[in-house]
Amino acid sequence: MKKINIRNIVLAFGIVGLSIAFVFADELAENGKGYTISAQTNLEANSLVILSKITDTRLENIDTVIISENGVFNFEGMASDESILYYITFGTTQPPGIPIVLENGAKVNMNITKDVSYNLEMTGGKYNSHMVKLFKIYTGYENKMAAFNSEVAKIDPASATEELREETTARYNMLMQSRSTDIQSFVANEEASPATYFAIKYLFNQPEPKLVILGSKVMSSQLPNSTYTLNLVTLANSYGPTIEGAMAPEINLKTPEGETLALSSLRGKVVLIDFWASWCGPCRKENPNVKIIYDKYKDKGFEIYGVSLDNNGDQWKAAIAKDGLGWKHVSDLGGWKSSAAQLYQVHSIPQTFLLDKEGRIVKSGFRSHELETLLQDLLD
Repeated sequence: MKKINIRNIVLAFGIVGLSIAFVFADELAENGKGYTISAQTNLEANSLVILSKITDTRLENIDTVIISENGVFNFEGMASDESILYYITFGTTQPPGIPIVLENGAKVNMNITKDVSYNLEMTGGKYNSHMVKLFKIYTGYENKMAAFNSEVAKIDPASATEELREETTARYNMLMQSRSTDIQSFVANEEASPATYFAIKYLFNQPEPKLVILGSKVMSSQLPNSTYTLNLVTLANSYGPTIEGAMAPEINLKTPEGETLALSSLRGKVVLIDFWASWCGPCRKENPNVKIIYDKYKDKGFEIYGVSLDNNGDQWKAAIAKDGLGWKHVSDLGGWKSSAAQLYQVHSIPQTFLLDKEGRIVKSGFRSHELETLLQDLLD
């Protein structure tokens, strides 16, 4: 069984180059401001400590110092009036390391110890209390993954049963899901700060669109003038209209009875948008499975908004009746030129979008065997 290592997940950004810009104490005195970092650590004396500025393309080396015989190191320099993300590493510019937020006037005190991962206590600066909270979240999962990896490494692939493989995979998936959930909760509930941006941009191999969208809204309302807010808003705006995490675009089409039914009228329920057609064999095969789930959950806050790509009204209505599809149905009878299909970029059917009670897209492109599990999570 392949050993899984969380290091492939945490802090997945590379170092493209280094540019050294040392700032001296006399400049601080002359300007009357700047930052200071005072740290105590259990790391080996005379070890190199590197302070870098985090950008979206590289770690930009700012300063280097040596740990003293009594485990102390200090940095002081000029930063910016805006709070900016920096990163402290030891012996190398490569992660892992310690994220820190600096701005002119920040006087930061740190206590760093090394066990399985780095342990951190940090005070000072506008937003480092938030960064410490985030740091403890993701390094906590790093420690759990290290223990998990140790267990997996002891498994003999030749004797591992399929049941053991499935159990191990399920544990891994649960661990990763819990990690994502806790980071998302941090973004949603903590005061917006550069730590919010760090969580979204640097704690996943690729930023999760739903987290980018959430973070852009949180930071826009609380830190509208931050460079990090602008970056998130720009990234969020680059996504298509049906990305997971986005509000589902409005659909307003005719029912078989000729009445107009807006998708937004179903707000407050968990909604499955089901693109299908009477002439679509795979769609018709899915219908009995979906019907079983619909009948089970329709009185618990679940609804289906079926969008047909038919261009023949009689065939559309006949298929609804024959398959016993008791949910909501709409169509403009435009076939592949359907306005809804174009808006949702539907190029094949069946195509599905599951919306939460607020109308946000939770998941897309799934089949009926996945639906019930998704519903249970949303309805609970």
